[in-house]
Amino acid sequence: SRQIRLVDGGGRCAGRVEILDQGSWGTICDDGWDLDDARVVCRQLGCGEALDATLSSSFGAGSGPIWLDEVSCRGEESQVWRCPTLGWRQHNCDHEEDAGVVCSGFVHLDGGDGPCSGRVEVYSGEAWIPVSDGNFTLPTAQVICAELGCGKAVSVQGHELFTESDGQVWAEEFRCEGEEPELWVCPRVPCPGGTCHHSGAAQVVCSAYSEVRLMTNGSSQCEGQVEMNISGRWRALCASHWSLANANVVCRQLGCGVAISTPRGPYLVEGGDQISTARFHCSGAESFLWSCPVTALGGPDCSHGNMASVICS
Repeated sequence: SRQIRLVDGGGRCAGRVEILDQGSWGTICDDGWDLDDARVVCRQLGCGEALDATLSSSFGAGSGPIWLDEVSCRGEESQVWRCPTLGWRQHNCDHEEDAGVVCSGFVHLDGGDGPCSGRVEVYSGEAWIPVSDGNFTLPTAQVICAELGCGKAVSVQGHELFTESDGQVWAEEFRCEGEEPELWVCPRVPCPGGTCHHSGAAQVVCSAYSEVRLMTNGSSQCEGQVEMNISGRWRALCASHWSLANANVVCRQLGCGVAISTPRGPYLVEGGDQISTARFHCSGAESFLWSCPVTALGGPDCSHGNMASVICS
């Protein structure tokens, strides 16, 4: 009947450890609290890898009973209350010593350009295991991108061949509808016959893009160099593969009418790392630039006179 949760950590997979017993939520004292203890909590919650075991109420002091003290897990236990302790409700501390954990989460994207693209891997309790591209859907990708704080899913790709060292593939297919708060709660079905049929690992590219603007002489208006806020940094876009359809989406998104032209503009921002290699492939009907398919691989020729610019009506 006991339950466990993490609170005040900004998400389901980080925070102060709390256990529900007989109707009361209580805490764990941090005496002897370490990464082996955190591993058990993270696994119990389906929250991936243990990244940190926090001490001294770093996520704030809890209230209610202190259920456990001197926890000394080996790391393999199925539940934290099965680990050696002083005994249930036995402790010599107060809530200033509440234990916490930071877990990685159940899913991550690996091998891409930053945390918002790459192959889909989930944590088994022991290792990160790739997910098959067989029956992997866009709604599932949307849930993953949202969970990782990476915006919307812009493409799902398969066919990245497994290397010999992978050895295993996650033995379930995820059947998200797209509105779930995280991958862990999506419906799953075992792969038919216990074997996932695939041509490789599922790969997802999330937008991670939150804003777009047109800049001329340091002010934003309805014409100028196309810049996009990517993971918190403004970057100019290359003119390579920049189309009038792309420009129309930008103008509409900014409330600037339709695109009249896409002159190639000089580079206005100092600092070479302020250029994005993302190439957008809009049809022109999309509401937002980041709804368009995007390819982020391979740096196009971005000489200073080759920046995407737009003049809107």
